[in-house]
Amino acid sequence: MRKISYNFLFIIGLALTLGMTSAFGFVDDKNKRPKNTGIVTVKTSPESYAVKIDGNKIGMSGTDAPAEFFLTPGLHRLEIEFPNGKVYTKEIEVFKDRRNCICLRYVEETIKRPCPYDVSVSAPENVIEGDLITFAAFNNVTGSTTPLNYRWTVSPDTIRITSGLGTEAITVDTTGMGGQRILAELDVTDDVYGKTCFQKNSVPTEVRSKPKIEAMMCDEFESRAFDDDKARFDNCVVQLQGNPDAQLYLIIYPGTDKISMTRNNYERLSTRTLDYLVKTRGVDPRRITIIKGTSNRLKSTYQIWFVPPGAPLPVPQ
Repeated sequence: MRKISYNFLFIIGLALTLGMTSAFGFVDDKNKRPKNTGIVTVKTSPESYAVKIDGNKIGMSGTDAPAEFFLTPGLHRLEIEFPNGKVYTKEIEVFKDRRNCICLRYVEETIKRPCPYDVSVSAPENVIEGDLITFAAFNNVTGSTTPLNYRWTVSPDTIRITSGLGTEAITVDTTGMGGQRILAELDVTDDVYGKTCFQKNSVPTEVRSKPKIEAMMCDEFESRAFDDDKARFDNCVVQLQGNPDAQLYLIIYPGTDKISMTRNNYERLSTRTLDYLVKTRGVDPRRITIIKGTSNRLKSTYQIWFVPPGAPLPVPQ
């Protein structure tokens, strides 16, 4: 996380610097959390602080690694209690299977300045395409009650600001922005000191392209005795159990020799394979697809694939 501040003339005073990042990310590991929840992770520095959701304390923030909290989808009020009565509050929207990452830094420093505000801007250094990013501004002057005007602009101009215009934090959608950099700029003024205390800050975030999702081959083998075939099926079923969202996709290539055209033809192989996987191994039939490949092989041959959500289906060769 980076904090980008604006420098000014000084008078003696005490300032609190609060930097923040927030981004939504896809959650891949569903085995560690309750069903139908999203994850909120909170990391603070230099110490751990109390975290509240909807007014209830749910734990402490992480320092070396983020603390994880599982929440039901919907709007929630997040509060983090810092020293000297400083509280960070934000409404966050939790989505099923998505991660909301909060990273805050609390800094106490002695500053000298004539202005009643000293605004810093924070954002994550990088995110994955499709994440929601929050660019947040903080008035670091302790006890300042000066109402501020926040004017945000983002580039490239095709980026979509989903919420927060005119406030101290905006959220943008990075869909379609893989491999690009988003720059958020903030002009801050007030109605009293605007001419002398005008501040302009900017912070960039790099958007990494989303990893390509592809099908993975589990096995490929020629059909011989069905007991031998079942042993190969069993190995793939065990691996399928570790990929609860994947589909089992089988391509059967009919062979051209005598056995392949009689005992091991496509109709017989597909019927007994489906029967074995469902009735003996207990695989949900909705997770199984069996198709016929081209007849360009001497012996009938299986290809067994795992197809995760969003991956293109394998093409028979």
